[in-house]
Order: sequence, then structure tokens, then C-alpha cells
Amino acid sequence: MSGITGHLRLVCGLDGRGVSSLREQSFRAPIHLSKPHWDEDTLVLNVMNPTAGLLQDDRIMQSATVRGGARLLLTMPGAARAHRVRSGWAEVTQDFTVERGGFLEVLPEVFIPQAGACYKQSTELRVETGGELFFFETIAPGRTASGEVFCYEWLQWATDLWVSGVHLARERLRLEPGTPELEALRAQFPAGYYGTALAVSECFGDGADVVRALHDLQRDAAWVGASRLGERGAVCVRVLAQDAPSLRAVQDAVRATLYAALGRRVPGLRRVAGR
Repeated sequence: MSGITGHLRLVCGLDGRGVSSLREQSFRAPIHLSKPHWDEDTLVLNVMNPTAGLLQDDRIMQSATVRGGARLLLTMPGAARAHRVRSGWAEVTQDFTVERGGFLEVLPEVFIPQAGACYKQSTELRVETGGELFFFETIAPGRTASGEVFCYEWLQWATDLWVSGVHLARERLRLEPGTPELEALRAQFPAGYYGTALAVSECFGDGADVVRALHDLQRDAAWVGASRLGERGAVCVRVLAQDAPSLRAVQDAVRATLYAALGRRVPGLRRVAGR
């Protein structure tokens, strides 16, 4: 194996002043952390990959735990890219845990698979009773500005969600040009962008009101579907959009809807001068 092995491990908890802060952190190239900042009571941390992207046999492992009372927004401001491989694949493994009374939002930029890319991703999400989680993912069809649309070899996603010890969601997605699964995605939008979100909060109640509000975000340039995941305050959102701006607009609207259900303002992603 010729690729690099990088990792990110974070633990966010309250410090002696009752402020959300990083209690533990460890990372290795190609992962780099920006200086964190606060938006009210939420710690905002940008995770960056300053390299060109993921290459053949690269392996990245990411984990974050949010302890009770702490609030963490984990964002990746630069698009993630997977490049062409001659053999093998690039792989990212993720593990996110939210303890009782904690809050975690994971908000990466869009994933862009380039022509010839092979990529695997597996994610485990664990939310204890009383914890809250917003988890987002978006996938581009390729480097559309360069004329690359669904030119990758294959993409493989595995996502599992546990809430209060119950396995609420198990998603397995494999996208490969020419297969029925991918053709279904491009039937409505030939260069469609795909987005998904998983959200957990006891504030959602049975989730019915939140699902109705999310369905109202439907528009001509983006299809939106939402559903409840059992009776544990968890919802799932799916978005298929005609282009990147349409996907971004819907994702922003989904975030606003979810935060409104919590009775909270949407935290900003960038440091504001003077704070």
C-alpha cells in the first residue's frame, strides 16, 4: 500500500468555566485543524485537508466525541476530492458519538469524485438519550466545470445510526456508472447533486411536524424527501438537486428548519471580526 494514513480524534467537553472546548485532540497529515472559535455557546472547528485530495490507497480515520453539555460544530470548508486510481481505492472511516446533553453538527463541504476515482466511506453515529446530532453529506456528480459527469469508477457508502442504543438506520449505497441505481439518480437531473441529512433531538417529538416542514422545502430545482426514524426524535432527509447552487440553497434551508425546531439560531461557520 503506497498511500498515506491520516487520522483525526477529538473530544469536546465543558471546561472549568462551562464553555465548550476541545478536551482532547490528535491529528495527522493530511488533516489540519484551524483555530476554533465560538458562536455563542457552540464551538466551531474547521477541519482542512490542504493537499489536492485523496489518492490511491489513502486511508483517513476520523472520530469525535461530544460530552454532556458541550456543543460542537465540525465543518470541512474545502471540498473533499477523490482522484483517479490505477488499482485499489481511497477510504475514509468515521465515528461520531454524542453523550447525553451534548450536541454535534457535522457539516462537510461537497464531495467531488473525479474521473476514475474509487472511494469507500463508512460512518457510525451514536447518540445517547438526550443527545442531539445533525449530520450532513453531499455528493457532486464530478468535476462538472471540466465536463466530468459520473465519470468515476465507483463510490461506496455505509452509514449506521444508533440512538439510545437502538440501531435506527442502516444505509448502504453504491454508485457505479451504468447501473440502475445511478441511472435513477440522473433520471430527473442529468448532472444531479445528491445530499442527505440525519438529525436527532428530543425537541422533534415524534418528528411529524419537522418532516412536514422539511417537505415544504421542495422546489423545481431540487427534490426533497423526509421521513421519521422510529419514535426517538430522529429524522432522515434526502435531496436531489440539478446543480450545486440549488443543493446549497436547500441544505441551508434544511439547517434553518432543524435549528428552528430546536428553538435555536443557526450558528455561523466563519469567525466574526471582534469576537
